[in-house]
Amino acid sequence: MDWIDKQLLRLKDKIKAQSLRKTMSLYIFIAIIAVIIFYILTIAFCKSWKGLVYTKYSIDINSYVPIEALVKLEPIDKVILYGARIIRVYSIVIYSIIAIIITSNLFYKNKIKAPIEILKEEAKYISRNDLSFSCIYNSGDELGEICEAFDSMRLQLIKNNENIWSLMEGQRQLNSAFAHDIRTPLTVMQGYTDLLVKYYPQGKITEEKLLQTLNLMQSQLTRLKQFSEKMKDIQDIDAIKIRQKLYDFKLLKKKIQEIINGINIKSNIQINIFNNLKESKGYLDESVVLQVIDNLLSNAISFAESNIDIILEWEDDFLYIYVRDDGTGFSKKELYSALKPYYSIRKGMDGHFGLGLSICKVLCEKHGGKLTLNNSTKGGAIICASFFAIVDKK
Repeated sequence: MDWIDKQLLRLKDKIKAQSLRKTMSLYIFIAIIAVIIFYILTIAFCKSWKGLVYTKYSIDINSYVPIEALVKLEPIDKVILYGARIIRVYSIVIYSIIAIIITSNLFYKNKIKAPIEILKEEAKYISRNDLSFSCIYNSGDELGEICEAFDSMRLQLIKNNENIWSLMEGQRQLNSAFAHDIRTPLTVMQGYTDLLVKYYPQGKITEEKLLQTLNLMQSQLTRLKQFSEKMKDIQDIDAIKIRQKLYDFKLLKKKIQEIINGINIKSNIQINIFNNLKESKGYLDESVVLQVIDNLLSNAISFAESNIDIILEWEDDFLYIYVRDDGTGFSKKELYSALKPYYSIRKGMDGHFGLGLSICKVLCEKHGGKLTLNNSTKGGAIICASFFAIVDKK
C-alpha cells in the first residue's frame, strides 16, 4: 500500500505541475473514456434486461419481433422494455452532463481553487497595506506563475517602502544635520555682531581688531555658502537621468589623467592608474562615471600620505573602479556611517569626508551599481565604485 500511495502521490504532483491547458485536456480525455465505458455498460445492462423479458416469452432477441408479440407482454414487462430503451437513448446525454459537472468541479478544486484563494487573500492584505502575507503556491502551471509574480510584486513593494522610508529618514537626518551645522556659524556671527554693536560705537575696538573680526565673519559666511552649495548638489544629483551611450574604454584612462592634472594635489602624492580592462567598448554615462572618479580622488588626496592607486576592472557587465590610498584608512564608525549625508555634513570640510561619498553613492546606484568602503590589506582606505555597463560584443 505504501508503494501505491507513493506512486499516486507522485502522479498527483506530476499532474499538479502540468499547465492548465494540458490538465484540462487530460480531465476531458478521462471524462470521455469514462462516459464511453459507462455507456457501453449501460447498453449491455439494458440488453440483458431486454433478453430476460424476451426469454420469458420465448422471443428471439436477435430476430424481428412483431407488434402482436409485444402486445401480449405483461404491463410490468412493457415498462421494463420501455425503460431500457429510454435509458439506452438518453444515457449518453446524462453521462455527458454528469461528466462535465464532475470534470469542472475536479478541475476547479484541484487546479484553480487553492491559488485563487491565495490570490484573494493576498489582495486583501495588500489592500490593508499589509505585506506580511506570502503568496506562495507550489505548482508549475500558469496560476502558480501568477502567484509567484504576485509574491515578487509584494517583495518589491516591501523593498520600495523600505527605500521610501530610508529616503525620508535620510532626508530628515540630512535636514537635522544641516540645521545643526548651519547653527554654529550663525551663532558665531551673532556673537561677533553683538560685540561690534556694543563696543564699536564706544571706540573700544581697534581697527586691527575690527578687521580681524570681519575676516572671521567672512570665513563663517564662506562656510555657510559651502553648506548651501552642497545641499544644492544633493538636490541636483537626485534629478540626474542616466544616459548610457557606446563608450570607448581607451578614453577612460585619458579622462582620468585629465582629472588628475586638473586637481590641485600635494606635490608628494603619486597617483597611479592600472587599466585592467580587456573589453574595448561598452555602454555607460561618461559624465556620471567621471564625476564619481573626481569626487573619490578629491577624497583620497585629502588623506593619502604619498600614494594613490586607481584600478580599472571589468566583470559580468559591471565596470569596477577602485581608488586606494595609503592614509590611515576608515575607522569602524566611518565604515558604517561615511556614506550617510548627515554624517559627512557634520564632519564638514575639515573632517574625513565631505558630501562627496554620499553623492558618489547616489550616482553609482543610479547607474545600476553601488559604492563600497573598505580598508586595504596594505593599509589605507580603498573605495570601490561599480557601474552597470553592457559590453559591446561587436
